[in-house]
Amino acid sequence: MKPLFLQDILEQIGGTNVKGSRNPLIQNVVYRPKKIKDFTLLFYRYHDMKIEKNLFKKYKSVVVVTELPDKFKDLSEDVIIIKVSNIEKAYWKFISYYRQLFQIPVIGITGTCGKTTTKQMVKHILRQYYKVHSTFLSNNQRSLNLKYLLGIDDETEAAVFEMPVASPGYLTNTIQYFQPQIRILLNIDVYHLTDSKTPEAYMKAKAEIINGLDPQTGIIILNADDENIKKVLDVNGYQHVIYFGLSDGCHFRAKDIQYEERGMKFLLAHQNQTFPVFVPGYGKPNVYNALASIAAASSAGMDVKECCERMSSFEQMNEHLEFHIGAGGCTIIDDTWNAAPLSMASALEVLQETSSTKMKIALLGYMPQLGESKYALEQYARMGEKAVETNLDHLVIVGDETAEIGRKALEIGMDPSKVHFCKNGIEIYQLIEPYLNQNTALLMKIPHRVMVQDSFKELKQKILDKGQ
Repeated sequence: MKPLFLQDILEQIGGTNVKGSRNPLIQNVVYRPKKIKDFTLLFYRYHDMKIEKNLFKKYKSVVVVTELPDKFKDLSEDVIIIKVSNIEKAYWKFISYYRQLFQIPVIGITGTCGKTTTKQMVKHILRQYYKVHSTFLSNNQRSLNLKYLLGIDDETEAAVFEMPVASPGYLTNTIQYFQPQIRILLNIDVYHLTDSKTPEAYMKAKAEIINGLDPQTGIIILNADDENIKKVLDVNGYQHVIYFGLSDGCHFRAKDIQYEERGMKFLLAHQNQTFPVFVPGYGKPNVYNALASIAAASSAGMDVKECCERMSSFEQMNEHLEFHIGAGGCTIIDDTWNAAPLSMASALEVLQETSSTKMKIALLGYMPQLGESKYALEQYARMGEKAVETNLDHLVIVGDETAEIGRKALEIGMDPSKVHFCKNGIEIYQLIEPYLNQNTALLMKIPHRVMVQDSFKELKQKILDKGQ
């Protein structure tokens, strides 16, 4: 955080000083009492939060901004109390004030799949010239927004943030913190039904990406090939709309896409020029991620040619369609970071496109944010159809939640002897062990939260370590 004197903050948020008259240099801002330390400003937003008075004794120069100053009247003399009439208004005035202290490129990324990879790509490209601040891996939950915002300081030259959607209003809230002038919408599929309830509500929530974007100066970068984006997003009136994709008319268009060793090769067509691009990692979704990243980094000021050249040194993320030689010389495709319908369908396509004449086996686990509604069952059934469409030799269903994938595959004609239902890593290994040889390609599409269980850790160790 950029340290700020209390009086400078109070000039922005207002309030009456009811206890203490000093002007400390604030070095930490929180809204949870347990997060306070020396020189902290606490916005007491949630009135039911317990106040541990001993905690305030441990630290010096703590400032409390509150609508209820009487709750803090028995604290030590070192605590400064500021009364405001509306704590939420005061808090958001501070957020806006802090963000506006920094006139740097800020890029916000959303989409059903590919956010983390794209964010890492953009960061990698920009780091050639800029000191870049970003969200960490895929830790993008709303509770971390304040921490990430305060991570911008006087040394920061650019920032890249993932902006997820769990429910309607979620994305708008994140935008309030980061106020990105450059925004990317990668794709919209069906996910997060546990909070959004219906596919339609989730898709509309993704359209919040343009909320608060200046129509004259803001930049919105969109996947031109995504039909759902076209259905829910109206960008008429926005002056800087950039399209990426494979179709004619895109500002950043990929053509002549080829699988190469360790990644994808393609030509980028942009402003009547073409640039060769190599992006580590397999699959057309990775090409889309690269296109979006190059569009964003160039919008932040980098040369397109340099962006393309930087892409080749990007380090593919762990457990994101990672290829390994496994036990018996089999090919292992590890895509266990997370699981959503779009990413599962893409992973099955990569398995089909890279396996040639090898036996294709897919281990498919549950998708954590789908829930158990009728809409969730529709998505699992859709994956059963995809499994058949991609000509799997063996479909392994992992866990009871995923049973609809297998049921649908059987319904549309997959050989019952090729559809297997397993509950744990021990059962899976016993099933696949006879096929672990150089003539087999095995996709592991089981979410991380399952893979950390003991039997699944043992499964992964057996099929990977024996290949080393």
